Amino acid sequence: MPIRILTTIIELPRPAERPVFPDTNLMSTPAKRRILFVDDEDGVLIVLKAFIQRVAEGWEGEFVKSGDAALQALTRRPFDVVVSDMRMPGISGTQLLNEVLRRYPWVIRIILSGHADEHTVQESVGIAHQWVAKPFDLQKFKALLDRIAASAGRMECQGLRELVGRMGHLPSFPQLYFDILRALQSSTCSAQTIADIVKRDPALSVKMLQLVNSAFFGMAREIANTTEAVQLLGVSRIRSLALTHHILSTFSQAALEGISLDEVWAHGLRTATWAQQLVSWQGGGRSDQDLAFTGGMLHDIGHLLFAVNLAEPSREILTLARERPCSLYEAEKTVLHNTHATVAAYLLGIWGLPIPLVETVALHHEPSASANRTFDALGAVHVASFWSYGQSRIGRTIPAVPLDMTYLREVGVHGKIEAWRAKLIGT
Repeated sequence: MPIRILTTIIELPRPAERPVFPDTNLMSTPAKRRILFVDDEDGVLIVLKAFIQRVAEGWEGEFVKSGDAALQALTRRPFDVVVSDMRMPGISGTQLLNEVLRRYPWVIRIILSGHADEHTVQESVGIAHQWVAKPFDLQKFKALLDRIAASAGRMECQGLRELVGRMGHLPSFPQLYFDILRALQSSTCSAQTIADIVKRDPALSVKMLQLVNSAFFGMAREIANTTEAVQLLGVSRIRSLALTHHILSTFSQAALEGISLDEVWAHGLRTATWAQQLVSWQGGGRSDQDLAFTGGMLHDIGHLLFAVNLAEPSREILTLARERPCSLYEAEKTVLHNTHATVAAYLLGIWGLPIPLVETVALHHEPSASANRTFDALGAVHVASFWSYGQSRIGRTIPAVPLDMTYLREVGVHGKIEAWRAKLIGT
């Protein structure tokens, strides 16, 4: 029987506070970031020790052979990352990471496994931020750690944790989204399988049918069957729509001042569709296109978190943006010393969504802050969001965050921007 995971997290509470350890100051500015490796194979641990000592500058490793030993280590000192083998005697990797998720939701969780069978993949969905297969490429693993370090540096500031801690209304865990992911790992998954999951949320079914029948997709005939809609939209879009719908459905329009849920949805969909197309034109594969679509759908959900939980500061942000004038992003920095992008990324990170997606949401206005220098989902969402904002109602009264032309030159696409824009939305 595969282990049932994620049953301990139903509602996302206010984020837990990190404990104070005798030998550290809350990990605020550690000399080195800490990573805990858990594997019952001596040979693997020897390789990982050499990797940390010789290649991974800025990281300090601890190496244990069991889940019990890992949990004990976590009580003694803080860690930024836990990397666990999947199959171990006693506490398995999934059981360990599920417990890490429950006790230490801010810790990045990575599965390290040579087993890629269906049950193994299903067990890890939603519990791990990243999957690394054995045998693994040490240079790629180092690049992953570099990306984690950069992301963690943005997310771990005390001000962000305190800001999220003030929020009493946060979306619940997106169970339907992860149910779809699990279903897709099965060799027997079909459009009907996904449609049956979608039908469990009638409002999502209606939203999906409205979308597939809208002018946006330009179908020649009306689509009334959920299964057919799944086939036409594709599973990657269905995943993203399910996740976005789940988040938006937790907010009441009556509680939102100055923000329209319909406009948030429309802006996200435009951004997602254009970002996916940009990645395709630049030669990105299906996974990068899917990431761009999901990032586009989710990139602005932080505005909703602010509006519902921090009503007075949100009014101050809107007033400042109109009077100065400046972008909402700059006004947020002035009023809250944080932004909708970082708060949304914090939430997605706690849920265990992929690190590249969290980074795309966190940096969609400042792609230069990424260590990555290729035009991928992040760059595509950055450009598409700028264009989409210009077509929104609020874009007529509050300035947009300008395109990061330095970044676009560095990734080699600055000369393509106007041609792309003409193809997608005209002059």
